[in-house]
Amino acid sequence: MINTRNILSATFHVIALIHNVHAIGYCHFSFKENVEEDDGVDQRILDMKNFGMLFFTSWNMIIQILYFSLAVLSDILRFSYSKSTLIEKILRLRGYFYTSMLFPCSIFVCTMFWGVYSINREWVLPSVLDKYVPDWLNHCLHTNIIIFLTIEVLLVNQFIPSYKSSLLGLTVLTLIYDTIFFATYFLRGRWIYGIFHFLSWPERIFFMLFNYLIVLMTMRIGIVIENFKYNQLTKNKKYTSNS
Repeated sequence: MINTRNILSATFHVIALIHNVHAIGYCHFSFKENVEEDDGVDQRILDMKNFGMLFFTSWNMIIQILYFSLAVLSDILRFSYSKSTLIEKILRLRGYFYTSMLFPCSIFVCTMFWGVYSINREWVLPSVLDKYVPDWLNHCLHTNIIIFLTIEVLLVNQFIPSYKSSLLGLTVLTLIYDTIFFATYFLRGRWIYGIFHFLSWPERIFFMLFNYLIVLMTMRIGIVIENFKYNQLTKNKKYTSNS
């Protein structure tokens, strides 16, 4: 059934998808076009150019693009077919992406980036990059993601997968990212995050484990929120049917 809420969520999904594609596209191609590799270029600028897609911010934007692509597809199918097995499968896949990746990773990127930025911005976004990463792009990558997530929580009720399957998905994502992250250092000799230059190896391992625990707890919070919404919706339906 198509209602005002469905129209609002569909419109929002299209806007969010266009926003994220534009942001990651601009961020990636602006470096390719504007930075020339010569002796006068700061190494941190070259790191952003060469390893830009290895930053977890970029990974989170890809997760957002995948999620909102599924959301747009499900909206289109919902408007075309009132009931469909395909729609249910896409909604379940969308719910899995939301629970295991979108919710925890978006909150982690936003809070971790701005938290470290407030302490020492040179660890996450050195001032030499301001020429290539303007304020509006920085907010697209690190602030708007949490705004979009909040709107999604308010507008959409998700199919929530089991905790074990969500835990598995998030853990696999973390292991893949951490493997690539450390492999970049061992193969190219560069830490893509400045803060790692000032940490010892035990501190680096602890920091990565701490980050993993943070996203796990955040994922759990997302599940609690969706379960609460489901319970409230169920109560409202019961109240309506009995009144």
